[in-house]
Amino acid sequence: MDIVTDIATIIGLARDGMLLLLLAAALIAVIVIARKVIGLINTVRNTAEKAHEMLETVSEKVVTPAASNPKAFRILGSVLGFLARRFRRSSD
Repeated sequence: MDIVTDIATIIGLARDGMLLLLLAAALIAVIVIARKVIGLINTVRNTAEKAHEMLETVSEKVVTPAASNPKAFRILGSVLGFLARRFRRSSD
């Protein structure tokens, strides 16, 4: 009976050791993935901030002056409409 108990103890210790190694590997994997995701989120945040700044600049430099001069805005709309119709016809 002592041999069976010893074998069971050895198997239990090996199982526990493997479980600890797997848990440590899983923890390392989660940490690595979390760092990658945080880096990706920071990149997206920076890109969104730059896009917001660019849209504000376009709004200040183009939209606001165009809105203050409705005749020029209508002419620009007519030109864009003409070009859109022209390119649509040429692609058909």
